[in-house]
Amino acid sequence: MMVRDDILALNYLASRPEVDAERIAAMGMSMGSTRTWWVAAMDKRIKVAVSVACLTRYQNLITHGSVRAHGIYYYVPNMLKEQIDTESVVGLIAPRPHLTLTGGQDEGSPADGVRIINAFQEHLYKCYGKEDNFRGILYPGVGHTYTPQMWGETLRWLKKHL
Repeated sequence: MMVRDDILALNYLASRPEVDAERIAAMGMSMGSTRTWWVAAMDKRIKVAVSVACLTRYQNLITHGSVRAHGIYYYVPNMLKEQIDTESVVGLIAPRPHLTLTGGQDEGSPADGVRIINAFQEHLYKCYGKEDNFRGILYPGVGHTYTPQMWGETLRWLKKHL
């Protein structure tokens, strides 16, 4: 429902005369990150995405006992039953620019799962010949937060790709 709401908001945004529909970015932190990678995966009008925190594989959340680190918004019924995990959804963003910034100590984003997602994306973007369009950074010692360093990365990414 949230992704549908985001697509409806995108419809309105793209219809505005003062908006350049070829330069729309989506970005968010925590639940906003999840919404960002879902809407960017589902709608190619998002030209650039920045996801801060809240990037993990469901399998890794289960393994680490961190399922309760997220609310109901995070879970999609039957994804794992169909053998689909987060990297498959995030992969739909390729080859459009996508930056992921995640704290290595974020309970809701186990670092081993983030590494799998980032490695999968690096491989996928390489297949497209667009290696510069993906960057995944895992910050050691950082929790579920948006640091000034992450903000600087965000601004550089948006400036470069928009």
